[in-house]
Amino acid sequence: MYTQTDEPAGASHAYATWDTDCAADVLIEVDFKWLMAGQGRWIDPVRLRADPLYAQHCLETASHSPCDALRRCAHHLQVALGNP
Repeated sequence: MYTQTDEPAGASHAYATWDTDCAADVLIEVDFKWLMAGQGRWIDPVRLRADPLYAQHCLETASHSPCDALRRCAHHLQVALGNP
């Protein structure tokens, strides 16, 4: 997918505010979303961050999955969301 910007081609940006801990959280969320999709469950990532009850329901659903990777990912996401 190509998104047009006003930036010249090849322009480089220094993402000085890029938090590597936050980046790891985003990757966990992406993994969680796709692992859940593999189980036939669609996740709203915005709601996952904004609605604690929705997040808890998603994490509980994942914790009962037969997929080991999904259960591990759910555990890491629960910690990343600050709900160990």
